[in-house]
Amino acid sequence: MKRFTVLFSLALAAATVATAGHADERCPGKTPQDFKKGAYDFSTNSSVDKNGKIIKYFVCVENNSRDGWLRISWFIPLLADRWVRPGEVEKQVRYSADPAERPILGCIKYGNLDDRVVSQFLGDAGDEQKSGMANEASCRQQAGVEAPPTNTIELPAEGLNEATRLYVPSDLQDPTNSMLALDISYGIKPGGDGYTSYFGFTANPVVPGSKANIEEIRLRPRFAAGSDILYAAFRDQVTKDYVTLGKSGGFQFSVAGSAQWNVQPAFYDFVDKDNRVLSSFSVPLFTPAARQK
Repeated sequence: MKRFTVLFSLALAAATVATAGHADERCPGKTPQDFKKGAYDFSTNSSVDKNGKIIKYFVCVENNSRDGWLRISWFIPLLADRWVRPGEVEKQVRYSADPAERPILGCIKYGNLDDRVVSQFLGDAGDEQKSGMANEASCRQQAGVEAPPTNTIELPAEGLNEATRLYVPSDLQDPTNSMLALDISYGIKPGGDGYTSYFGFTANPVVPGSKANIEEIRLRPRFAAGSDILYAAFRDQVTKDYVTLGKSGGFQFSVAGSAQWNVQPAFYDFVDKDNRVLSSFSVPLFTPAARQK
C-alpha cells in the first residue's frame, strides 16, 4: 500500500428557520442565510466568478459558534463532510461552462449529520438538475457526484491551481482532541493531449501535543458515475488500494483526451481504518467529451 431535488418540502425547510444572513467579508455573496438551532449557529452564502475561461461557482459556510466545531455536508455544491472551526469559514469552488447562474435550494446535513436544513445557493443548469434527483430528496451524499450532462469546455492553458486548509479528525469519537489541519494544494496542469491532476498536503495537529494522528487516516477517491477513465488512471498511476498519509505527501495522475472536456464531480474521502468517512474534499477533474463512458 503506497504512502503518500425533488426539493425538500416547506415543512422540512421550516424545521430550522433560515433568515437573511448578516454580511461577512469572509463569506461574501448574494444568498446570505443564517441558521440557528440549539448549540448550532452557522451562516451560508454563494457567489459566481465569470472572469475566466471556466466559470467558478463558490459556496461558503461560517461557523458563528465560538466554542464548538461544526460538521456539515452541503451535497450539491460539493461542500461535503467538512469541519468548520469555531468562528471560521469553509469555502468550496466548483467549475462550470454555464454562466447563467440561478438560485437553487440544496439540502444541508450538520451536527451529527442527522439534522437537516435547506439553504439557497447560486448554481448552474447541472446543479438545478441535481436538485430534482432522488438522492437530493433523501439528502444523501450521492447527490454531489451525480453528473447531469453539461456543456463541454476547453481546459485553460494556465491550468487550475488552488490551495486551502482542510480539517480532519483522526478519531470520530473525539474530534476536538484529534483534529488535524491539512494545508492542501491541488489542481490540474494541461499538457500534451490531456492534463495531470495533482494533490499535495502537509498535516499538523490543530492543538500541539494532542492525540491527533495522521497515520490513522487513509484517502480514497470517489468519482461520478461514468468516470471509469478517472478510476483507471488513479488505480494505474497512484494505487489500487487506499493512499496512506504521513506528515506531508501527495500524488498525481494524468488523463489523456481531446480538446473538449466534461466537468466531473470528484471527491477524495479521508477515512479511518474502519472505513468511516472523517472528512471529504472536492477536486476539479475532467473526462474527455468523446470518451466519457
